[in-house]
Amino acid sequence: MSYISEIFDRTNIQHIREFLLYGVECAEISDKSYKQRIDESSKTAIEMIQAKFPDMAEYEKITAEVYSYASTVEDVYMEIGLQCGITLAMQLLTNFNRG
Repeated sequence: MSYISEIFDRTNIQHIREFLLYGVECAEISDKSYKQRIDESSKTAIEMIQAKFPDMAEYEKITAEVYSYASTVEDVYMEIGLQCGITLAMQLLTNFNRG
């Protein structure tokens, strides 16, 4: 296998995500959709919260805080992702214009 083929074999958004967020290689690539991955994680978390807080008022208070936290993290990482994408686009354009 040529080194070029190896580059394309490693080309996966999950590898890039893992490197940018944690500085390491992605150990396992998931073939599940984004929705499936989110649904599985959500189901596990909600089941654990329901088991620990059977009182509906407490459950709703806790889940509201968890969803608020998740929403804030989502917002922050979306903004970071947009900035990274723009930075990469600017680098590509700069290199393209030097060409």
